[in-house]
Amino acid sequence: MNAKTEIKNLENLDIAYIAHQGELDNIGLVFNRLIKWATPKGLMSQENLRLLTVYHDSPKITRPENIRTSIGIVLNTPVTVEGEVNLKTISPRKCIVNRLEIKPHQFQQAWESSFAWMIENGYKKSEKDPFEIYYNNGNEHPENKFIVDLCIPIQ
Repeated sequence: MNAKTEIKNLENLDIAYIAHQGELDNIGLVFNRLIKWATPKGLMSQENLRLLTVYHDSPKITRPENIRTSIGIVLNTPVTVEGEVNLKTISPRKCIVNRLEIKPHQFQQAWESSFAWMIENGYKKSEKDPFEIYYNNGNEHPENKFIVDLCIPIQ
């Protein structure tokens, strides 16, 4: 997977998001709803477009139907939300950041490798939730790969 692993202090990320509870395989449907909401507001064409998934539960210990995630878009400017879309800020934090270019079926292995790296290098996960930042649409990549940062907040 050729991960580039770094320890970084991340900036505030103001996001518009849709909360989801259920199987991770259904996240794509939530992204579709978010994109449908964001497109007419010009958010999908904003500079430095970044979408993200925040994981509030671990699929290792939580039943698939109970896994909670937030599916979001990073905002460059304030926006008004309505319906199922909400606003929040992901606060600055120290994170292990793995930059990867991977196919959808490689995400679980990538997360497992990231957590293994964390343990092997003596870091401890903080109470904050891990998240992914996507820099492209994997469906538009010539090899159907996502360019993504896997971010694990650490103490």
